[in-house]
Amino acid sequence: MICCRWIQRPNSYWLLLLPWMTVVNADHYPGHATLEWGIGMATIHTPDYRGSNETYSELLPLPYIKYRGERLRIDEGIEGRLFKTPDLLLAISGNGSLPSSEDNRAREGMDELDASIELGPSLEYRLQHDARTEIWLELPLRFAYSVNSELESIGHTFNPRLAWRKPARDKYDWKLNLTTGLLYADQDYHNYFYQVSSDEVTADRPLYDAGSGYSGLRLDFTYSKRIQRWWLGGFIRYDDISDSEFESSPLVTDSSNWLAGFGLAWIISEN
Repeated sequence: MICCRWIQRPNSYWLLLLPWMTVVNADHYPGHATLEWGIGMATIHTPDYRGSNETYSELLPLPYIKYRGERLRIDEGIEGRLFKTPDLLLAISGNGSLPSSEDNRAREGMDELDASIELGPSLEYRLQHDARTEIWLELPLRFAYSVNSELESIGHTFNPRLAWRKPARDKYDWKLNLTTGLLYADQDYHNYFYQVSSDEVTADRPLYDAGSGYSGLRLDFTYSKRIQRWWLGGFIRYDDISDSEFESSPLVTDSSNWLAGFGLAWIISEN
C-alpha cells in the first residue's frame, strides 16, 4: 500500500537539489551569463527510500544559482572540472537522498534514515555527437555520507551509465538529458538502508545483513528551460532493484520506484 502525505522539513530543503546532481554539465555558449541567481519554489515526490512502497511529497523554497567558471560549474548540481578535452572529462559529481519518513511501517521501531550525500570523481567520455546532441559514457564513483549533526561515512557507489544530452545551445533553448545505467555499492552502503540488526527483529522483520554488489538499474530524465526571466526544470527517475543484493531484505516492500520533481524560479540577476 502506498501512503502519500505532504510534509515540510525546513532544515533539509537544500537537499531537494540532490536528484538534479546526476546531470551537471553546464552550457557555456554565447548569450549565457557567467552568473545567474534567483529564488523559486519546487516540489518533489519520492519513496521513503529505494525499495519502499511508501512515498511522500515536499513543497519547498528553491534557491536558484548558475555559475559557469573555467573549473567550477553550478547548473542543476555542482561540478568541479579537474581535466577536460572535447571528448574526455574528469569531474567531481554528486547525488544524494532525502531523509526517510519517521512513520514508515517497514521501519517501525528503527532509527530514521538520515539524508545522504554522495560525492566523488566521474570519468566521462563522449562517444558520439552532432550539431544538437551528444552521447557520453559516464563512470561516476561516489563516496556516501549520512547528513545529520555531522557527516558519517556509509560506503561508496559506482554507477556506469550512458547519457544522451541535448545542451541548450541558445539561452532560451530546452536542455534535456537522459541517462541509464547500473548501480553497484559496497556492503556498508547496502546495510545502511537495508540491514536489520538483532535488536530490530520482530515477528515480521527477521535478522538481515546485505552483501556488496549489484544495486539495481536506474533511468534518469532531466529537463530545463529559460522563459524570459523565468527558469523551469524538473526530473523523473525510475529505479528497479530486481535481483539486487538486498532485494530479500524485509525492508524492501517494492521492487521498483518512481521519483519526480519540478521547480520554477524567478531570475533576479544575471551577469
